[in-house]
Amino acid sequence: RSYCSDNTSGSKPICLKRILVERTLKDRINRSVEHLRELFHKTTPMAMSDSELQFGRPDKAGILEMTVDFLKQRANSSYPRGFSQCLQETLRHVSLHAHLTPHDREAIKRFYVLQRTNQRHLMASTARGLVRRSPKRSSSRVPLWRPWKNI
Repeated sequence: RSYCSDNTSGSKPICLKRILVERTLKDRINRSVEHLRELFHKTTPMAMSDSELQFGRPDKAGILEMTVDFLKQRANSSYPRGFSQCLQETLRHVSLHAHLTPHDREAIKRFYVLQRTNQRHLMASTARGLVRRSPKRSSSRVPLWRPWKNI
């Protein structure tokens, strides 16, 4: 692969700098992927993929896929947790500072329990949907607009 397009005077330092920058970038990427590999190895009991069985460790693409899956899962689980915490704090504030009858307190408690139950069911169904979901092509979908095809 040629990094220099021509041999005009003065272009050598630019070409060498480009090579050094690309090499540095590649080294940073490799270090980061290796760090992710170590973190996953320590924290998750992973099922071994084909490349891991063949080469003894997951490839870069596998590490990046696991990272994306982990971050999606974490984002999905943090929303219900945050909602529940906010609801708890609100209910605690209302129950401490408002003069509520025992009937009102019981209604708030039922509401909180109902919300917790709904959140658990939602999290469980979302987790099952992520596991079962497979890319399907729907014939009713409109094809993606690609502006370069209209030229």
